[in-house]
Amino acid sequence: MQNLIIDSRIRKEEYDYLSKYFNVIKLELSESVYDEISGHSDIFYCKIYDKVICSPNAKFISNEFLKGDLEVKNKYPNDVMYNVCQIGDKLVANKYTDKKILDYWKSKNKENSIIVVNQGYTKCSITVTGNNSCITSDRGIYKKLIEKNINVSLIEEDKICLLDRTSNVSKMNGFIGGASFVFDNKFVLFGDFSKLKENNKEVIIENLKINELELIDFKNLEIRDYGGTIIY
Repeated sequence: MQNLIIDSRIRKEEYDYLSKYFNVIKLELSESVYDEISGHSDIFYCKIYDKVICSPNAKFISNEFLKGDLEVKNKYPNDVMYNVCQIGDKLVANKYTDKKILDYWKSKNKENSIIVVNQGYTKCSITVTGNNSCITSDRGIYKKLIEKNINVSLIEEDKICLLDRTSNVSKMNGFIGGASFVFDNKFVLFGDFSKLKENNKEVIIENLKINELELIDFKNLEIRDYGGTIIY
């Protein structure tokens, strides 16, 4: 059974579902960043092919992981160095990305396969749905990926919650990349799909159909951004 790292603030319904498929590792909240992202795996880790690269001050570090050079810290942009994602043979990164990530990527791919976007919270803003497909909540990322011939669907959603340290809903708005992830043929949304805006539901359903993904959601629960997951 594979391991899955996720924010320790997940709800029982979500934990019970994930536990059917993974050994779930609840990520302890960090004091290095602000409360809303303190348990988010996409802040402290990224996965490129089969390698997890992590911040040296991540709360959980396996011997299998490659440690980056930079520690995650509280103020932007010192909290986005690991916030990158792989879409097929492309790496979507920001200009603050840790050098260890870029070096590892370049050892596997051509240098021109790196797409640099202005949004520092890159992975937060993207759910990868296929080898050349994703959903994003950032218009700048959308435009950049379209230019690179990636099948990208844009949503603009204000119904995704972030949490404070005691798991109460924060005033800050979350991102689709942190509120969902894909494994096997399943698109998992952390909350009730029906709570999304109608036009966003249509956009997501169309993307899932193209990629032959099954929608998994949690009825009657608000949609929460947990910083996605890391599977290894």
